[in-house]
Amino acid sequence: MPAHAALSPDQQKEAARLYRSGLSAQQIADYFGVSIHASYYTLRSLDVARRSAQETNRIRFEAKPLSYDLKTKLTEEEKRLKMAAIMLYWAEGYKVGKGTVDFANSDPDMVVIFGKFLSEICNVDRKRVRLHLYAYEGQNIRSLKRFWADLLGLSEQAFVKPYIKKAATLGPRGPRMIHGLIHIRYSDKKLFEQIIAWIDEYRGEMLR
Repeated sequence: MPAHAALSPDQQKEAARLYRSGLSAQQIADYFGVSIHASYYTLRSLDVARRSAQETNRIRFEAKPLSYDLKTKLTEEEKRLKMAAIMLYWAEGYKVGKGTVDFANSDPDMVVIFGKFLSEICNVDRKRVRLHLYAYEGQNIRSLKRFWADLLGLSEQAFVKPYIKKAATLGPRGPRMIHGLIHIRYSDKKLFEQIIAWIDEYRGEMLR
């Protein structure tokens, strides 16, 4: 049987609809239990434009389920928390390149505010939160890990390999960052883009 006869007219219309909704030619072939050649023949016969790889990746990205759940109805206290965290990220967060939320600071209060924002406003999957410790040579790394893990209510399993900086000549009080510096990282491009959008929103409001 020729490939073009594998799908009925109604199935061909449905195949075109599925392709336009984001499914690939292979996924359509699997859906109907036919060869990929039948899938491609259908799309060509109905003059369905082939997507570029970039467009396919964009559709897949948009269809990817969220790993977080933004809280939309905020109390006044939660609104203040959100604004404080976004302003902190504007100042201290990574804003280009990686598509990963990455907030770095050595101030425990600032770190707590941003961690609370991720947990209470963004409702992130806490198992996906990663901590990256920067410390000086000679500091007690295990103790520093416990400090930050307890502060954020996370397991020490959240830590990736720490970065240890060779100590320069120290003053009488030792290293300036007595608790080291911590990166809170959450790998989700959609949340990263949402935070950048909030920064732009607040910036626009404040600079009117």
